[in-house]
Amino acid sequence: MSLEPTVPDGRKSPLSLSREEVHSKYGCFFQESTVLSEYCQLLEQPIPGVYVLTSNLSPLIWYGLLLIKIGLYEGAVFKFTVSIPMNYPEGGCPRIDFQSGVYHPQVDYDTGLLESKRQFPRWRRDVNKLRDLLLFMKNSFLSVDCDKPVNEEAALLFANDKPEYKERVKKSIRECKQVVLEKSDDNDPHAIEIGQWHHDVMKSARELIFEPEYKTISEEDATKGLPSGLSWVKPNSYTPFSSDKNH
Repeated sequence: MSLEPTVPDGRKSPLSLSREEVHSKYGCFFQESTVLSEYCQLLEQPIPGVYVLTSNLSPLIWYGLLLIKIGLYEGAVFKFTVSIPMNYPEGGCPRIDFQSGVYHPQVDYDTGLLESKRQFPRWRRDVNKLRDLLLFMKNSFLSVDCDKPVNEEAALLFANDKPEYKERVKKSIRECKQVVLEKSDDNDPHAIEIGQWHHDVMKSARELIFEPEYKTISEEDATKGLPSGLSWVKPNSYTPFSSDKNH
């Protein structure tokens, strides 16, 4: 008679499985939970200028947008994709690929791959998080590192001809802004899409946000004790003051 825990249909209970068996049967669920928990961490602790969405097809693909507001790359808008290893978090460092030609010493101009293995030579599951990788990506554009570059031309210009380097960066930013407006080739509804600016649409949205319509309280409702008008608290005081005007 077997003393192993069983479930009603006679199969082994998960409690009786070896570590290898558990990983084989349930590893994909553990992995998805890990990845999504890290995504939630990013939502709770956002990185200014970095926006990501998980793919609708796989949690191991994240679509992202990087906006840079200061420094040499001020005004840049770069689309990128985060590819997470199939055996994450046991595998190597996830990779970041930019969609278009980004001119930077640590970015392969032809493939868009960001060199991150020097920063994360060995991905440690209990230490490194995807948020760390995205923060490293952003900081790479705020403080340019030319040590062991993948784009040697960019590194040489940065070191020896800063004005020319700035011109190459400006050109790259202009080209990338055109590319981000193009429709993505990925057949994924979560792929980030950026449309052209439409003044009438934005004006209507702005009015809804900043100029809401105030509902007028009828005299009948007012007699029932419902609030009417507007109220404020004086600066540096808890004393309220009100107005019976709606605008």
